[in-house]
Amino acid sequence: MEQYSLKNPFPATVVAVHPVTKPGSIKETNQIDFSLEGSGLEYSAGDVLGVQPMNDPGLVDALIARLGMNADESVALPGGAVAPLREALVTAYDITTIKKGVLSKWNAVAKSAKLDALIEDSELLRNFAHGRDVLDLAEDPETTARFADASQLVGCLGKLAPRLYSIASSPDAVPGQVSLCVGAVRYTPKHSERPRGGVCSTYLADRVKPGDKVRVFVQPKPGFRLPDDPTTPVIMVGPGAGIAPFRAFWQQRTIDKAEGGMWFFFGNPHQATDACYEDEINELVAAGKMRYSAAWSRDQDHKVYVQHLMEQNAADIWKWLRAGAVFYVCGDAMRMAKDVEAALLGIISSQGNHSPEEAVGYLAAMRDAKQYRKDVY
Repeated sequence: MEQYSLKNPFPATVVAVHPVTKPGSIKETNQIDFSLEGSGLEYSAGDVLGVQPMNDPGLVDALIARLGMNADESVALPGGAVAPLREALVTAYDITTIKKGVLSKWNAVAKSAKLDALIEDSELLRNFAHGRDVLDLAEDPETTARFADASQLVGCLGKLAPRLYSIASSPDAVPGQVSLCVGAVRYTPKHSERPRGGVCSTYLADRVKPGDKVRVFVQPKPGFRLPDDPTTPVIMVGPGAGIAPFRAFWQQRTIDKAEGGMWFFFGNPHQATDACYEDEINELVAAGKMRYSAAWSRDQDHKVYVQHLMEQNAADIWKWLRAGAVFYVCGDAMRMAKDVEAALLGIISSQGNHSPEEAVGYLAAMRDAKQYRKDVY
Protein backbone atom coordinates (compact mmCIF):
# COMPACT_ATOMS: atom_id res chain seq x y z
CA MET A 1 0.00 0.00 0.00
CA GLU A 2 1.21 3.50 -0.81
CA GLN A 3 2.56 5.37 2.20
CA TYR A 4 0.80 8.67 2.74
CA SER A 5 2.61 11.44 4.60
CA LEU A 6 3.49 15.14 4.63
CA LYS A 7 5.35 14.70 1.34
CA ASN A 8 2.60 12.55 -0.14
CA PRO A 9 -0.80 13.57 1.34
CA PHE A 10 -3.81 11.28 1.00
CA PRO A 11 -6.71 12.57 -1.14
CA ALA A 12 -9.40 12.11 1.50
CA THR A 13 -13.07 12.31 0.53
CA VAL A 14 -15.04 14.92 2.46
CA VAL A 15 -17.95 13.20 4.19
CA ALA A 16 -19.62 16.24 5.74
CA VAL A 17 -19.14 19.90 6.62
CA HIS A 18 -21.41 21.39 9.24
CA PRO A 19 -21.33 24.21 11.79
CA VAL A 20 -20.82 23.61 15.49
CA THR A 21 -21.66 27.22 16.32
CA LYS A 22 -25.02 28.78 15.53
CA PRO A 23 -25.85 31.50 12.95
CA GLY A 24 -24.71 34.91 14.11
CA SER A 25 -21.68 33.61 15.99
CA ILE A 26 -18.62 35.86 15.90
CA LYS A 27 -16.52 32.71 16.39
CA GLU A 28 -17.85 30.72 13.41
CA THR A 29 -16.62 27.13 13.87
CA ASN A 30 -17.17 24.14 11.61
CA GLN A 31 -16.73 20.39 11.83
CA ILE A 32 -15.27 18.73 8.75
CA ASP A 33 -15.39 14.94 8.46
CA PHE A 34 -13.06 13.03 6.13
CA SER A 35 -12.99 9.41 5.05
CA LEU A 36 -9.64 7.67 5.49
CA GLU A 37 -10.79 4.49 3.75
CA GLY A 38 -8.00 2.99 1.68
CA SER A 39 -5.32 5.29 3.09
CA GLY A 40 -3.74 3.05 5.69
CA LEU A 41 -3.56 6.15 7.90
CA GLU A 42 -4.04 5.60 11.61
CA TYR A 43 -4.28 8.10 14.45
CA SER A 44 -4.85 8.35 18.18
CA ALA A 45 -6.86 10.86 20.19
CA GLY A 46 -4.57 13.87 20.62
CA ASP A 47 -2.91 13.60 17.21
CA VAL A 48 -2.93 16.25 14.49
CA LEU A 49 -4.23 16.22 10.90
CA GLY A 50 -2.34 18.16 8.27
CA VAL A 51 -4.47 19.71 5.52
CA GLN A 52 -3.09 20.98 2.21
CA PRO A 53 -5.28 24.02 1.49
CA MET A 54 -6.08 25.84 -1.71
CA ASN A 55 -6.11 29.59 -2.20
CA ASP A 56 -9.34 31.44 -2.91
CA PRO A 57 -9.82 31.36 -6.72
CA GLY A 58 -11.31 34.85 -6.53
CA LEU A 59 -8.12 36.18 -4.96
CA VAL A 60 -6.05 34.39 -7.60
CA ASP A 61 -8.13 35.83 -10.45
CA ALA A 62 -7.83 39.34 -9.02
CA LEU A 63 -4.05 39.00 -8.72
CA ILE A 64 -3.67 37.70 -12.28
CA ALA A 65 -5.87 40.50 -13.64
CA ARG A 66 -4.07 43.22 -11.67
CA LEU A 67 -0.68 42.03 -12.97
CA GLY A 68 -2.01 41.65 -16.51
CA MET A 69 -0.86 38.06 -16.80
CA ASN A 70 -2.14 35.10 -18.83
CA ALA A 71 -3.96 32.62 -16.55
CA ASP A 72 -3.23 29.76 -18.98
CA GLU A 73 0.52 30.32 -19.26
CA SER A 74 2.44 27.27 -18.06
CA VAL A 75 4.66 27.50 -14.99
CA ALA A 76 6.65 25.06 -12.91
CA LEU A 77 5.14 23.80 -9.66
CA PRO A 78 7.34 23.51 -6.53
CA GLY A 79 7.59 19.74 -7.04
CA GLY A 80 8.80 20.09 -10.62
CA ALA A 81 5.58 19.41 -12.55
CA VAL A 82 4.02 22.00 -14.86
CA ALA A 83 0.58 23.63 -14.64
CA PRO A 84 -1.27 26.71 -15.91
CA LEU A 85 -0.59 29.83 -13.85
CA ARG A 86 -4.09 29.99 -12.38
CA GLU A 87 -4.00 26.36 -11.22
CA ALA A 88 -0.52 26.85 -9.79
CA LEU A 89 -1.58 29.90 -7.78
CA VAL A 90 -4.69 28.16 -6.47
CA THR A 91 -3.03 24.91 -5.47
CA ALA A 92 0.68 25.37 -4.91
CA TYR A 93 1.95 28.89 -4.16
CA ASP A 94 1.57 31.13 -1.11
CA ILE A 95 -0.02 34.43 -2.13
CA THR A 96 -1.27 35.53 1.29
CA THR A 97 1.98 35.81 3.26
CA ILE A 98 4.56 38.55 2.76
CA LYS A 99 8.00 37.65 4.08
CA LYS A 100 11.36 39.31 3.59
CA GLY A 101 12.44 36.74 1.00
CA VAL A 102 9.29 37.28 -1.04
CA LEU A 103 9.68 41.06 -0.89
CA SER A 104 13.32 40.87 -1.93
CA LYS A 105 12.54 38.77 -5.00
CA TRP A 106 9.49 40.89 -5.83
CA ASN A 107 11.51 44.08 -5.50
CA ALA A 108 14.17 42.78 -7.86
CA VAL A 109 11.45 43.37 -10.46
CA ALA A 110 9.51 46.25 -8.85
CA LYS A 111 12.55 48.44 -8.06
CA SER A 112 10.50 50.11 -5.33
CA ALA A 113 12.08 52.62 -2.96
CA LYS A 114 9.26 51.90 -0.50
CA LEU A 115 10.10 48.20 -0.48
CA ASP A 116 13.82 48.94 -0.22
CA ALA A 117 13.15 50.75 3.04
CA LEU A 118 10.96 47.96 4.39
CA ILE A 119 13.46 45.25 3.56
CA GLU A 120 16.15 47.08 5.54
CA ASP A 121 14.02 47.59 8.67
CA SER A 122 12.63 44.46 10.31
CA GLU A 123 10.17 46.36 12.51
CA LEU A 124 8.76 48.33 9.57
CA LEU A 125 8.55 45.12 7.56
CA ARG A 126 6.68 43.31 10.35
CA ASN A 127 4.10 46.07 10.61
CA PHE A 128 3.71 46.34 6.85
CA ALA A 129 3.34 42.59 6.28
CA HIS A 130 0.67 42.12 8.95
CA GLY A 131 -2.66 41.61 7.19
CA ARG A 132 -1.24 42.19 3.71
CA ASP A 133 -1.08 39.76 0.80
CA VAL A 134 0.53 39.70 -2.63
CA LEU A 135 -2.48 41.40 -4.21
CA ASP A 136 -1.79 44.37 -1.92
CA LEU A 137 1.68 44.62 -3.45
CA ALA A 138 0.22 44.49 -6.94
CA GLU A 139 -2.45 47.10 -6.18
CA ASP A 140 -0.13 49.70 -4.65
CA PRO A 141 1.43 51.94 -7.36
CA GLU A 142 4.53 52.26 -5.15
CA THR A 143 5.09 48.50 -4.91
CA THR A 144 3.58 46.92 -8.02
CA ALA A 145 5.77 45.07 -10.50
CA ARG A 146 5.73 44.29 -14.22
CA PHE A 147 6.76 40.67 -14.69
CA ALA A 148 8.23 39.47 -17.96
CA ASP A 149 6.28 36.22 -17.71
CA ALA A 150 4.39 33.99 -15.30
CA SER A 151 7.51 32.03 -14.36
CA GLN A 152 9.13 35.21 -13.08
CA LEU A 153 6.07 35.83 -10.88
CA VAL A 154 5.94 32.38 -9.27
CA GLY A 155 9.70 32.56 -8.80
CA CYS A 156 9.01 35.25 -6.19
CA LEU A 157 6.56 33.14 -4.22
CA GLY A 158 6.93 30.56 -1.50
CA LYS A 159 5.25 27.17 -1.40
CA LEU A 160 1.70 26.93 -0.07
CA ALA A 161 2.24 25.12 3.23
CA PRO A 162 -0.13 22.65 4.89
CA ARG A 163 -2.02 23.68 8.01
CA LEU A 164 -2.11 21.52 11.12
CA TYR A 165 -5.26 20.97 13.16
CA SER A 166 -5.92 18.98 16.33
CA ILE A 167 -8.10 16.00 15.50
CA ALA A 168 -11.62 16.27 16.95
CA SER A 169 -12.56 12.59 16.91
CA SER A 170 -11.55 9.24 18.37
CA PRO A 171 -10.68 6.58 15.78
CA ASP A 172 -12.74 4.09 17.80
CA ALA A 173 -15.79 6.38 17.72
CA VAL A 174 -15.71 6.88 13.95
CA PRO A 175 -13.75 3.99 12.38
CA GLY A 176 -12.35 4.89 8.98
CA GLN A 177 -13.00 8.60 9.47
CA VAL A 178 -11.38 11.64 11.02
CA SER A 179 -12.98 14.92 12.11
CA LEU A 180 -11.67 18.44 12.50
CA CYS A 181 -13.17 21.39 14.38
CA VAL A 182 -11.95 24.58 12.70
CA GLY A 183 -12.67 28.21 13.50
CA ALA A 184 -13.13 30.28 10.33
CA VAL A 185 -10.73 33.24 10.35
CA ARG A 186 -12.23 36.34 8.72
CA TYR A 187 -11.16 39.95 9.08
CA THR A 188 -10.76 43.28 7.30
CA PRO A 189 -7.33 44.86 7.83
CA LYS A 190 -6.85 48.50 8.75
CA HIS A 191 -5.12 49.39 5.50
CA SER A 192 -7.84 48.09 3.15
CA GLU A 193 -11.58 47.56 2.82
CA ARG A 194 -11.04 44.21 1.08
CA PRO A 195 -12.13 41.35 3.40
CA ARG A 196 -9.54 38.66 4.16
CA GLY A 197 -9.76 35.12 5.43
CA GLY A 198 -7.54 32.39 6.79
CA VAL A 199 -6.32 30.35 3.81
CA CYS A 200 -7.26 26.92 5.11
CA SER A 201 -10.08 27.79 7.50
CA THR A 202 -12.11 29.54 4.78
CA TYR A 203 -11.16 26.87 2.24
CA LEU A 204 -12.78 24.30 4.55
CA ALA A 205 -15.69 26.54 5.56
CA ASP A 206 -16.66 28.03 2.19
CA ARG A 207 -15.41 25.94 -0.69
CA VAL A 208 -15.09 22.31 0.41
CA LYS A 209 -18.21 20.21 -0.14
CA PRO A 210 -19.12 16.57 0.57
CA GLY A 211 -17.57 14.37 -2.09
CA ASP A 212 -14.61 16.69 -2.68
CA LYS A 213 -11.07 15.43 -2.25
CA VAL A 214 -8.79 17.18 0.25
CA ARG A 215 -5.14 16.20 0.68
CA VAL A 216 -4.40 15.24 4.29
CA PHE A 217 -1.82 13.46 6.43
CA VAL A 218 -1.56 12.41 10.06
CA GLN A 219 1.06 13.92 12.34
CA PRO A 220 1.41 12.01 15.61
CA LYS A 221 1.58 14.06 18.79
CA PRO A 222 2.76 11.60 21.42
CA GLY A 223 3.17 14.35 24.01
CA PHE A 224 -0.57 15.13 23.96
CA ARG A 225 -2.25 11.81 24.69
CA LEU A 226 -4.62 10.48 27.31
CA PRO A 227 -2.90 8.87 30.32
CA ASP A 228 -2.28 5.15 30.00
CA ASP A 229 -4.13 4.49 33.25
CA PRO A 230 -7.88 4.94 32.60
CA THR A 231 -8.46 5.72 36.28
CA THR A 232 -6.31 8.88 36.08
CA PRO A 233 -8.44 12.03 36.17
CA VAL A 234 -7.98 14.69 33.47
CA ILE A 235 -8.53 18.45 33.47
CA MET A 236 -8.96 19.89 29.97
CA VAL A 237 -8.84 23.60 29.08
CA GLY A 238 -9.82 24.41 25.50
CA PRO A 239 -11.61 27.64 24.56
CA GLY A 240 -13.02 28.07 21.05
CA ALA A 241 -11.67 25.61 18.50
CA GLY A 242 -9.31 24.41 21.24
CA ILE A 243 -12.17 22.08 22.12
CA ALA A 244 -11.09 19.79 19.26
CA PRO A 245 -8.69 17.33 20.94
CA PHE A 246 -10.84 17.17 24.04
CA ARG A 247 -13.82 15.97 22.01
CA ALA A 248 -11.51 13.18 20.87
CA PHE A 249 -10.52 12.57 24.50
CA TRP A 250 -14.07 12.32 25.85
CA GLN A 251 -15.12 10.08 22.96
CA GLN A 252 -12.18 7.77 23.61
CA ARG A 253 -12.70 7.70 27.38
CA THR A 254 -16.38 6.93 26.92
CA ILE A 255 -15.60 4.00 24.61
CA ASP A 256 -12.89 2.76 26.99
CA LYS A 257 -15.28 3.07 29.96
CA ALA A 258 -12.49 4.93 31.73
CA GLU A 259 -13.18 5.50 35.41
CA GLY A 260 -11.00 8.57 35.83
CA GLY A 261 -12.85 11.85 36.19
CA MET A 262 -13.00 14.44 33.40
CA TRP A 263 -13.27 18.18 33.95
CA PHE A 264 -13.58 20.44 30.91
CA PHE A 265 -13.08 24.22 30.93
CA PHE A 266 -14.47 25.86 27.78
CA GLY A 267 -14.81 29.46 26.72
CA ASN A 268 -16.44 31.40 23.88
CA PRO A 269 -18.20 34.78 23.52
CA HIS A 270 -21.92 33.88 23.83
CA GLN A 271 -23.68 30.80 25.14
CA ALA A 272 -26.62 31.28 22.76
CA THR A 273 -24.48 30.98 19.61
CA ASP A 274 -21.14 29.52 20.66
CA ALA A 275 -21.81 26.45 22.82
CA CYS A 276 -19.87 23.94 20.73
CA TYR A 277 -20.88 20.27 21.06
CA GLU A 278 -23.45 21.26 23.69
CA ASP A 279 -25.53 18.09 23.31
CA GLU A 280 -22.54 15.79 23.70
CA ILE A 281 -21.29 17.70 26.73
CA ASN A 282 -24.70 17.84 28.40
CA GLU A 283 -25.11 14.10 27.97
CA LEU A 284 -21.75 13.45 29.62
CA VAL A 285 -22.52 15.86 32.46
CA ALA A 286 -25.98 14.33 33.03
CA ALA A 287 -24.42 10.88 33.18
CA GLY A 288 -21.92 12.07 35.77
CA LYS A 289 -18.99 11.39 33.44
CA MET A 290 -17.72 14.94 33.09
CA ARG A 291 -17.63 18.19 35.03
CA TYR A 292 -18.10 21.25 32.82
CA SER A 293 -17.11 24.87 33.48
CA ALA A 294 -17.99 27.33 30.71
CA ALA A 295 -16.87 30.96 30.45
CA TRP A 296 -19.11 33.06 28.18
CA SER A 297 -16.89 36.10 27.90
CA ARG A 298 -19.45 38.57 26.54
CA ASP A 299 -22.66 37.47 28.24
CA GLN A 300 -22.15 39.96 31.08
CA ASP A 301 -20.76 43.46 31.59
CA HIS A 302 -17.28 42.22 32.52
CA LYS A 303 -15.39 39.66 30.46
CA VAL A 304 -15.01 36.18 31.90
CA TYR A 305 -12.41 33.77 30.56
CA VAL A 306 -11.38 30.21 31.38
CA GLN A 307 -8.56 31.37 33.66
CA HIS A 308 -11.11 33.23 35.78
CA LEU A 309 -13.15 30.04 36.23
CA MET A 310 -9.97 28.22 37.18
CA GLU A 311 -9.31 30.79 39.89
CA GLN A 312 -12.89 30.44 41.15
CA ASN A 313 -12.43 26.67 41.38
CA ALA A 314 -8.90 26.78 42.75
CA ALA A 315 -9.46 24.48 45.73
CA ASP A 316 -11.07 21.73 43.64
CA ILE A 317 -8.44 21.97 40.91
CA TRP A 318 -5.75 21.56 43.54
CA LYS A 319 -7.50 18.46 44.89
CA TRP A 320 -7.62 16.99 41.39
CA LEU A 321 -3.94 17.75 40.81
CA ARG A 322 -2.99 16.22 44.14
CA ALA A 323 -4.97 13.13 43.08
CA GLY A 324 -2.78 12.87 40.00
CA ALA A 325 -4.97 14.59 37.41
CA VAL A 326 -3.27 15.37 34.12
CA PHE A 327 -3.78 19.03 33.16
CA TYR A 328 -4.19 19.75 29.42
CA VAL A 329 -4.48 23.06 27.58
CA CYS A 330 -5.17 23.58 23.87
CA GLY A 331 -5.46 26.82 21.91
CA ASP A 332 -3.85 30.21 21.45
CA ALA A 333 -0.25 30.20 22.66
CA MET A 334 0.26 33.96 22.79
CA ARG A 335 -2.54 34.93 25.16
CA MET A 336 -4.87 32.22 26.42
CA ALA A 337 -2.25 29.58 27.20
CA LYS A 338 -0.09 32.14 29.04
CA ASP A 339 -3.08 33.32 31.09
CA VAL A 340 -4.06 29.74 31.90
CA GLU A 341 -0.51 28.91 32.99
CA ALA A 342 -0.40 32.03 35.17
CA ALA A 343 -3.69 30.99 36.79
CA LEU A 344 -2.37 27.46 37.31
CA LEU A 345 0.78 28.81 38.96
CA GLY A 346 -1.41 30.96 41.20
CA ILE A 347 -3.45 27.92 42.23
CA ILE A 348 -0.33 25.89 42.99
CA SER A 349 1.01 28.78 45.06
CA SER A 350 -2.15 29.66 46.99
CA GLN A 351 -3.62 26.21 47.48
CA GLY A 352 -0.34 24.37 47.98
CA ASN A 353 1.16 27.09 50.18
CA HIS A 354 4.12 27.50 47.82
CA SER A 355 6.09 30.63 47.05
CA PRO A 356 5.91 31.87 43.46
CA GLU A 357 9.36 30.40 42.82
CA GLU A 358 8.34 27.06 44.35
CA ALA A 359 5.18 27.07 42.19
CA VAL A 360 7.31 27.43 39.06
CA GLY A 361 9.37 24.44 40.17
CA TYR A 362 6.23 22.45 40.99
CA LEU A 363 4.81 23.11 37.52
CA ALA A 364 8.13 22.16 35.93
CA ALA A 365 7.99 18.86 37.79
CA MET A 366 4.42 18.34 36.55
CA ARG A 367 5.64 18.97 33.00
CA ASP A 368 8.50 16.49 33.40
CA ALA A 369 6.08 13.90 34.78
CA LYS A 370 3.73 14.52 31.83
CA GLN A 371 1.08 15.79 34.23
CA TYR A 372 0.99 19.13 32.39
CA ARG A 373 0.57 18.94 28.62
CA LYS A 374 0.03 21.65 26.02
CA ASP A 375 -1.11 21.75 22.41
CA VAL A 376 -0.79 25.43 21.58
CA TYR A 377 -0.34 27.40 18.39
